[in-house]
Amino acid sequence: MIPVIGINSSSAPFMSDIGAGRKILETRSRNMLGRLCGQPVILAETRQGGYLAMYIAVLQSARAVRSKEEWEDLRPLHRVPVGSKYDWKPDTRVKWTYEITVLRILNPFRVPEGIRHGRTWMEFNK
Repeated sequence: MIPVIGINSSSAPFMSDIGAGRKILETRSRNMLGRLCGQPVILAETRQGGYLAMYIAVLQSARAVRSKEEWEDLRPLHRVPVGSKYDWKPDTRVKWTYEITVLRILNPFRVPEGIRHGRTWMEFNK
């Protein structure tokens, strides 16, 4: 089984920014991807009807960001748009970042449904 991480690009071009090397930090509001660090994963754009696999990557590290100031300093690396639903909010206490290393660009393919781990990632047999 290989983990597939869903990335929603509806509010910003996250997937193309990853492919171009502009977005090197993936973010989450909880440490949902920490156990995947160090192993190959598929990064897939979430779309109606499922996931579209685009890259094989490795998440290098999980890091807790505990202040808005630190979040702002990292903005050029995570590229979360100001004011978007993924941005730091007044009640935010922590955001998690994961350094992305893209290993290979894939010919995009629709990922068959696998074993879900919430809405963030799933496993499928390759």
